[in-house]
Amino acid sequence: MTPARGAPPSFKVLQEAAEWFAVLRAPAVPADERMRWRQWHDADPAHQLAWSQVEAISGKFQNVPGGDNPMAHRLLDAAAAKRAQRRRAMKMLTLLCGTALGVWAGAQTAPWRVWTAEHATGLGERRQIRLADGASVWLNTDSAIDVDYGGDLRRIKLIAGEILIDTAPDFQSPTRPFVVDTAEARLRALGTRYSVFQEDGASVVAVFDGAVSVEPLQAGARPVLLHAGQQSRVTRTGADAAVPADEARRSWSNGLIVAENMRLGDFIAELSRYRRGYLACAPEVADLRIVGAYAVADTDRVLVALAATLPVRVRASLPWWVVVVPK
Repeated sequence: MTPARGAPPSFKVLQEAAEWFAVLRAPAVPADERMRWRQWHDADPAHQLAWSQVEAISGKFQNVPGGDNPMAHRLLDAAAAKRAQRRRAMKMLTLLCGTALGVWAGAQTAPWRVWTAEHATGLGERRQIRLADGASVWLNTDSAIDVDYGGDLRRIKLIAGEILIDTAPDFQSPTRPFVVDTAEARLRALGTRYSVFQEDGASVVAVFDGAVSVEPLQAGARPVLLHAGQQSRVTRTGADAAVPADEARRSWSNGLIVAENMRLGDFIAELSRYRRGYLACAPEVADLRIVGAYAVADTDRVLVALAATLPVRVRASLPWWVVVVPK
């Protein structure tokens, strides 16, 4: 039975759940060990929620033959390619089925919309596309967009993930505004190179050249103008005070995470976007600071480098469940 949702389980409780999961994977588990697990599981709703999360993540690997080894990851990559084919088929189905399917789709959130997106990337994938007016858009890992160039507007809908945009002058007269729509705001480009990252409940906008007008969706919310070198977290009700643009918000287009005195916890959260399974950082070391440029193509190598340069170690309770903890 799935427990009722409450506060997310702590790092410690999730680790306990992963370690119990590893114990119960053994070919033969003594009855008293199973009883101790049951006592732990039933002692707290947070334990039950953590167990459900570990089961959900582990199920993606256990359902693949040899899920403990790199071949499983290659099989998962192949499955992602098949999902891309399904996405194209689903988009065609949406067009054919019209309103009835559209109503159903509207009741769904990200999964359906990502499947039917015009452009999308899988986990660890990056892609550059060139738009009709010469503008370039880079899609980061696990991202999806729709592009709609109409008679009076050039529009990108960010459905999931992150994009970097290098706009181009419009060839039509009168010129059409270039906008990015997110779940929280409309972002109007003013001769710009900028990135947009769709978080849960917010959009992070970083401007590297030109300016971007940020127009939150809630009626009465004040628009904000972000200039080159500025970044803001935007919700439907408004934008946070601008801070210096984070280089990591564009370095990914070159396959790098650039850390400039970045918190280790934030770095691990960023790195986890490029890796299958679970990757997290213990609270005790989350505030350590790191500097450097790290290639996201080989996350295992990055973790080895962190363990060699920081007072941390990398611990794998399961092949797909990895944490960074104090040394």
